[in-house]
Amino acid sequence: MLVDTRWSAWGEEIEVQVTEAAALSAAVGRVGRMLDEVEAACSLQRGDAEIHAVNLAQGLPVRVSVRLAGLLRSALWVARMTDGSVSPVAIEEPPTGVPSIHPEPTFADVQIDDDTVLAPWGVSFDISDTAKADTADRAAELVASELECGVLVRIGGAIATAGHCPAGGWQVTVPGDGGIELPAGASMSSVSAGRVFHGREALSGEWDQVSVVAGDALWAYAASSAAIVRGLGAVPWLEQHDLAARLVDNSGRVYTTRSWSHPHAA
Repeated sequence: MLVDTRWSAWGEEIEVQVTEAAALSAAVGRVGRMLDEVEAACSLQRGDAEIHAVNLAQGLPVRVSVRLAGLLRSALWVARMTDGSVSPVAIEEPPTGVPSIHPEPTFADVQIDDDTVLAPWGVSFDISDTAKADTADRAAELVASELECGVLVRIGGAIATAGHCPAGGWQVTVPGDGGIELPAGASMSSVSAGRVFHGREALSGEWDQVSVVAGDALWAYAASSAAIVRGLGAVPWLEQHDLAARLVDNSGRVYTTRSWSHPHAA
């Protein structure tokens, strides 16, 4: 029997569905604890978050927890996979009259060696969105493994599934398009143009909403966010990566990639 619950955390709506009613309470506890730990590691809205030590280091190496190191690696992986379209790095603008840094550092200049992070001077990180998608993946895998049930975890627009799925697959909502079916192990992310990406508005003037189905929520988030940023070049880029995607432009017209087949978008 499929059961679910929802609550709010870290500025997002959280949803957990499990295929075994007896597992719901334990699943919620595990997801909630993981969210708390990740938020404490990297939320810029928390004054005690560990990420602040990294952002204040400014060219000096800083040791971090295993969790934060992993989250930073995931964010840098997203940057590499999207050719920098979705980057965790923000560059501090120099004061008026002061020449900018030449060359300007990028995500490729960040080094992580075990638990030590070294970023160039002027670089700061915002990894909240990638961390949420990454946490959806990890939380779903943890619940499925430890509680031996099928599970869906949604954190905002990022959805991850693990374990066996209910009859008929996981039914999820695509903004503006009703429901689709996700098979076992599939993930989806929906991103709107109004979302702020690491200190800048990702407004290309083309897409209002992008939904992507992929093998994990982190890649789905990366691809949907990159599509918003890439504008007209998004569709061939998504096709190149053989991703199932639905894009809505600013006039409400809908475009889909070859891999998107409603209602089974995977």
